[in-house]
Amino acid sequence: MAEESQRDCELLRSLRPKLIDILSADPEFVLQHAHSLHLVTHNGYQRVKPQVIPTEKVTTLLDLVYERGPEAVHGLLELLKGDLCQENFPKLSFLKSPDVDLQLYKEETSKRSTKASAEEPRAANQPPKSVTEKRLMTVAGKIARNWRQVGILVLDISSEKLDDIDADNPQQTMKAFNMLRTWRNCPKNKEATAAKLYSLLSHEDLGIAPESLSCLQESS
Repeated sequence: MAEESQRDCELLRSLRPKLIDILSADPEFVLQHAHSLHLVTHNGYQRVKPQVIPTEKVTTLLDLVYERGPEAVHGLLELLKGDLCQENFPKLSFLKSPDVDLQLYKEETSKRSTKASAEEPRAANQPPKSVTEKRLMTVAGKIARNWRQVGILVLDISSEKLDDIDADNPQQTMKAFNMLRTWRNCPKNKEATAAKLYSLLSHEDLGIAPESLSCLQESS
């Protein structure tokens, strides 16, 4: 039993990046179910609930569950394998596969580490990092009223995708945030940097005040 508990903890730690990416699509859903199953304390729930950036919300939730110990970790993994989560997050289907093995993820982690080490000498030539979600959220608050106009005029996001974002997010700011996130994560945007976003949003037809975009010019 102790060995199985340890495996669950190591598995959750290994799957962390993948789970953050998948669960960020609807972190509130996971939070509510985790709380109802007592996988996080009430204080922990109150800590996660106010967070607005999806990835940070999921990250904090996973950390709190991990801190609660093997029993909570096992409960979370069972929750994610259950029908409710499987239906809400189809990408979690891999958890139910008999081929899911801790060694697989250890090997993948090792490969990523080896690849990163091999690329270290070229670090100076790497492109700038993508704009952070914290900055995206700040900008989202500034363009919330005109988010769809921004998406069509300068971010080249399809009307179908904008409709999906509109339907999935009741708040204007979250519509704008998820639209910006869609732009940043699009494979064709090889340099989705703060500077690039500033350049796009400075489009005169949008009428966005330069000071509203100041966070995109700050260093860090």
